[in-house]
Amino acid sequence: MPCCEKKKELLNRLSRIEGHLKKVKEMVEKDQYCIDIITQSLAVQSALRSVDKVILKNHLETCVKNAISSDKDVELKINEVIKTLDYMHK
Repeated sequence: MPCCEKKKELLNRLSRIEGHLKKVKEMVEKDQYCIDIITQSLAVQSALRSVDKVILKNHLETCVKNAISSDKDVELKINEVIKTLDYMHK
C-alpha cells in the first residue's frame, strides 16, 4: 500500500516547510520581535495542516476506498479517519 500517490509533491512541500521552520528557529536565536516569530510559526503550522489534508484525502481515495470495495477492514479504516479528524481538531 503506497504511502501517498502524491509523494513527490508532498516531499517538496515538506522541504519548503523545513526551510521555514529553520527560519523560525533563527529568529528565536536572534531574539527577533515575538509577533514576527509567531507569525512565521503560524505559517509553518498552516502549511503542515495543508500537507495533512493532502495525505488524508489520498488515504480516503485509496486505502478507505479499497477497503470499502473489498469489504475488508472497512470499520477499522473509518474509525482511523474519525480518530485522525478528532486529533486534527484539538
